[in-house]
Amino acid sequence: MKTMKWGKTAVAVALSAVMIAGCSKSADNGPKTGDGAQTGVKSDGKKVPDLVTLQFYFPGDPPNDQQAVLDEFYNRTKDTLNVKLNFNWVPWDQLKEKIGLKLASGEQVDAVFDAQWNTMPQMIAKGTFLKLDSYFNNDKYPGLKKAFPDAYINNNKFVDSNKEEHIYGVPFTQTYGSLTGVVIRKDLRVKYGLPEIKSLAELETYFDAVLKNEKGIIPFGVNGSLSSLGNWLQADVKPTDLNAIMAGDLIPHFNIKNGKVDVVFAGEDISGLPAPLNTKEMFYLQENTARRWYTKGYLEKDIISQKDSAGFFKAGKFAAVGADTAGFNSVFRELKKAVPGAEAELVDLVPGTREQKPGAVKTDFKAWNFSSIPTTSKNADRVMAFFDWLYADAKNHDLFEYGIEGKHWVAVGPDKFKLPDGVDPGKNYSFPGYVLTWNPNYKRTPADWPEELQKREKYLSEEKSYVKSTTAGFTLNAEPIKSELAKVGPEFKKVRTVASLGLTENYEADYKEAIEKMKKMGLDKIRDEIKKQLEEFLAAQKK
Repeated sequence: MKTMKWGKTAVAVALSAVMIAGCSKSADNGPKTGDGAQTGVKSDGKKVPDLVTLQFYFPGDPPNDQQAVLDEFYNRTKDTLNVKLNFNWVPWDQLKEKIGLKLASGEQVDAVFDAQWNTMPQMIAKGTFLKLDSYFNNDKYPGLKKAFPDAYINNNKFVDSNKEEHIYGVPFTQTYGSLTGVVIRKDLRVKYGLPEIKSLAELETYFDAVLKNEKGIIPFGVNGSLSSLGNWLQADVKPTDLNAIMAGDLIPHFNIKNGKVDVVFAGEDISGLPAPLNTKEMFYLQENTARRWYTKGYLEKDIISQKDSAGFFKAGKFAAVGADTAGFNSVFRELKKAVPGAEAELVDLVPGTREQKPGAVKTDFKAWNFSSIPTTSKNADRVMAFFDWLYADAKNHDLFEYGIEGKHWVAVGPDKFKLPDGVDPGKNYSFPGYVLTWNPNYKRTPADWPEELQKREKYLSEEKSYVKSTTAGFTLNAEPIKSELAKVGPEFKKVRTVASLGLTENYEADYKEAIEKMKKMGLDKIRDEIKKQLEEFLAAQKK
């Protein structure tokens, strides 16, 4: 996950890694393993397991009032699980490079956040993560069996160095795919007498009105380091038979025919790609749109320096910004608070999604967030027992996802919630569910969301809304080409960022020039490896 996040979360997200001393934040959650651990007996005669402290690693900062939630958890489970949870929160910009250091040091690491877009395939290839197959579809773990049915968990397996598929992480997602939209100022749309926006042309009419009437407001905001145009113009899928994101930087496109794969990059011959990507209008849709918008003045002149487009929108300085549902949740409240009379509205432009047609969103049914257990952990059973407890009951799940009921949140029916009266959202418990709790079976939406957004979330939560990609289940093992990706990825990202921000009119020529540079860095080796692995995967699916 993509994670639900701004743009491609998604979102996205780096690996909850392992830190050297002084780099991580954790609560004082109780004694460490072996510190006076006792074995007890419950009133029913069953043995209470020894007390153990589990070391989890997450990205970001700890949520407000985390300790109160953990204390409630301990109170509920002291006679059953009998574990202490040490949540280590690691800064985003330090995660990826620190994971190996922590594991190599021999320190206790019981669960780490990782993903296929980060280091998970490489870690699996090296044998760093434990196989978790035996914990799923197992009557000894009814909570996991309930929350992760076969169809879901089988789509979240990874191929290891032995070319075998196994479960190497607990997958976290709230929907079977992701859909990015555009958040606009509904109050401004109504002010200009414009109808609901249903097309790119209508969105540009809205931008024209902003440009003409609102001094000091930029029509559309985008981060200078993130190529986010286009995610909401086409179905957002990862990976598909058309394209996939590799190592976060390099984007190949696939033409699959009779089990054979052609791998094509921007700047190369696109005529053999499936329609409509075999036309420049669709293949370069993002670059074309960005250039037109930059020329018309819809984007900031100094767009490359922008680092917080979401914050600028919430402050009333942008009239629109790309976002998914999670991003909208933040905007919806903070915009109202910062700009009197302002109201956010989420617009879907991907064909078929506004009408909520079945099969409009293509997906691989794969989560983009996982928690993996290193093979060095001595507490795998205890970690999975915690996850089993977490997903066994909505009350258990909601404790970590939303906090203590009555203090941090109030239930509204079976699938909605609201904040208690007088609670400041900025100071309330707010847990990033993508690191631990997201699951399609356990999902509440804010009761004060607009009706259209409630319908959108229901649509995205239904399996029938999606169509399965040809490459569903495929994940590239980047280990054989990691050196080439490290060189080629940044070069491609550099030219793509400039092109997708509208800063060049000759983007196709720029891509072609970059292709020649990247070939000298190993692009063809990358191409051959992607082709080889994907063809092997497709052949295996026919057996």
